[in-house]
Amino acid sequence: MEAELIGAIIGGGYISTACKKYIIGFTGHPEDDLGYYIYLSKLVEIVLGKNAFSKERLRGLRMKIYSKPICNYLVNSVGLISGSTKSFSVKISKQFFKEWSLLRYVIRGFADTGGSVFFSKKPGVKKYPSIELTTCSINLAKQLRKVLLNKGFRVTKLRSYSSKLSKRPCYKVCLYGIKNLQKWVKEIGFLNPTKKAKAENLLRDA
Repeated sequence: MEAELIGAIIGGGYISTACKKYIIGFTGHPEDDLGYYIYLSKLVEIVLGKNAFSKERLRGLRMKIYSKPICNYLVNSVGLISGSTKSFSVKISKQFFKEWSLLRYVIRGFADTGGSVFFSKKPGVKKYPSIELTTCSINLAKQLRKVLLNKGFRVTKLRSYSSKLSKRPCYKVCLYGIKNLQKWVKEIGFLNPTKKAKAENLLRDA
């Protein structure tokens, strides 16, 4: 369970220790991620023993956990990064690579927050199942691509793009095709209800 929560923090969370305020936070879509945030708040309570405070603000769903010891643990023992540089330098700690049973939960937590599943366009194919994992950290993108290749997934070369909000590039780890989606659902899966439903619909309609 901790591995899954770590993945969620890597994908859609942050750690702030500014001004002596110690916060673990998440930001998501107010509708698409609502069901997942209900699950995530329960996960936080089980793993961290803390209550998570959620509210809708600035057109987004925001969740915060306040704890200095937990922030210090996540930074000093787990290897996560606090502050504004997190998005560009975060990566999965080596301790999770020792066992696939742990690493796959990290990847699932990441996908539930920083991933997407959809039909993409391909010449000659009307419905082409696609999974994309998006991050601004090149090191994390390389980690994800390498481990997925090692586990037998078909993964394209990393795609980079620049958003309107930042001059620094972001990266997409892309998995295309019905076999990739079937393998993902069987071996990793989604717990975000919106993404899980999309994956099930794609498998049914492909």
